[in-house]
Amino acid sequence: MSQPDVFKEMTRLKTEGQRGALATVVARKGSAPMSGDAKMLIRQDGSTAGTVGGGCLEAEVWQAAMNVMASGQPEKLTFDLTAQEAGDSGHICGGVVDILVEPFEAYSGDLLAEINGIRRGGGSAALATVVQPGHLGAVPAEKRKLLIRRDGSSLGDIPEFAAELWRESTQAIRNGQPSLLSFASEEVRAGKRRRQPGEDTEIFLEPITSQPLVYLFGGGHVSFCVAQAAHLAGFRVAVVEDRPSFANPERFPMAEAFHVGEFPGIFEKIPVEEPDYLAIITRGHANDEVVLEWALKTPARYIGMIGSKSKVLLTYRHLRDKGFGQDELLRRVHAPIGLEIGADTPGEIALAIVAEFIRFRRLGEEGGQSGVSGKRIQLRKKN
Repeated sequence: MSQPDVFKEMTRLKTEGQRGALATVVARKGSAPMSGDAKMLIRQDGSTAGTVGGGCLEAEVWQAAMNVMASGQPEKLTFDLTAQEAGDSGHICGGVVDILVEPFEAYSGDLLAEINGIRRGGGSAALATVVQPGHLGAVPAEKRKLLIRRDGSSLGDIPEFAAELWRESTQAIRNGQPSLLSFASEEVRAGKRRRQPGEDTEIFLEPITSQPLVYLFGGGHVSFCVAQAAHLAGFRVAVVEDRPSFANPERFPMAEAFHVGEFPGIFEKIPVEEPDYLAIITRGHANDEVVLEWALKTPARYIGMIGSKSKVLLTYRHLRDKGFGQDELLRRVHAPIGLEIGADTPGEIALAIVAEFIRFRRLGEEGGQSGVSGKRIQLRKKN
């Protein structure tokens, strides 16, 4: 079950007066299973939705969830999945993973409504959760949450650290990556005394955005395969085309939106937001360049363009002549689009493209750019 579905299911259960708990991976080191914000919902009848890694790990999380429902207090679990322990528990990976288990009471009705609204209708925010109170002392579950919207407004309250959380939330929203922050007390920071083990306050900060939306510019064979693979990987899909016969529900049943019209006139009708992905796969180089020029003016998180290295280089030179900076082109544009896996057929090319989407979604901008030097385009600086 995806993260948005977990929040939606929690809302449904709370409305029906049911109790439950939510387990979230808040930190991981090494090759620990699942992504950094994986979630599992545990209902009062013991059934579950979502996953935080499987195996015996989830059995212990399940038991902790039962205890949390009874006590009403959150609990942080740490699993050291060393090679031997991982093998004994049925896991083939190692590493260390921290999981926070919270009762439904930690999420107020207003907070859930806000989260579900962002997930369903767009927008972005960052949700801060106190994982380990540390020097803050006893903090009730319902006082451990702070939602910081992109415009800086907020819902909820966490004692102290407001400025730090606001600053970090901007980065979390931009990169789409969660993080576990650690804060020492004022006395420790001022050097008045030494830090004691377990004294720091730990706060988990996770981006809250709509499920990533991929705009496919072009409705040809490659785009059709990209739509299939992207949908399977949990991305939403929209198609932008100037040919109605190539952009319709019959051809793209998985797409939620179609924007049909001539380039560039159609662009003003496309509501691109910060979390969105733009994949430029039109039927001609000229159209690709027109789309890329517009795409660079949007806040889209990811921009990719298909084509050979020579075609990409020529496009970059044209855009540089129009005033676009070389650094911006090399930093923001993934071209040729897709991981280098020797792909040849439309299906293989699509898998390489969606693999790059996933890499970027999971590792963020910096991590998503690492290890791809082989497809870097070398632009000589203008004299």
